[in-house]
This record gives sequence, C-alpha cells and structure tokens, in this order.
Amino acid sequence: MAAESRENDRAAFWALVPVPARVAVMLAARLPHERAYDPLTSFTRAERHAIDLAVGTMIAHLAVAQQCMRDTAPVHTVLLH
Repeated sequence: MAAESRENDRAAFWALVPVPARVAVMLAARLPHERAYDPLTSFTRAERHAIDLAVGTMIAHLAVAQQCMRDTAPVHTVLLH
C-alpha cells in the first residue's frame, strides 16, 4: 500500500511539471515530445530511467548556463586543452 501511495504522489507531482519542461525532458531523453502529455504511469521502467538521466544532465548543464548569465566571478575554473 505504501508503494502505491508513493507512486500516486509521484504521478500527481509529474502532472504539476509545466508542459514545456516536460517537452524539454522528453527531447533530452530522446523520446517523442508528444510523450510530455502522458501520465507518469504510462512510462516503462527503462523510459523512466532515461528521463531520470536526462533530467540530471539537464540540471548540470542549466547550472553552468545560469552561472554564465550572472554578472559575478565564475565559481569554477575551466581548463581548456
């Protein structure tokens, strides 16, 4: 029962994610952008894994992009070869 409750909670939160964000995640996960409109329960375990990896990668890339847009000294140093 607890696992079912957690899944229902995850499905409810997924529905709250704005569609443009879900579209971006679908594209990053190399899934059709139309899947952004699908309920959480329609995704397979493999699709969820791909989406999870894509979200993590996007968060990392967006953090760098955000830092680039700030008018402050960089937090990190990048060595280019």
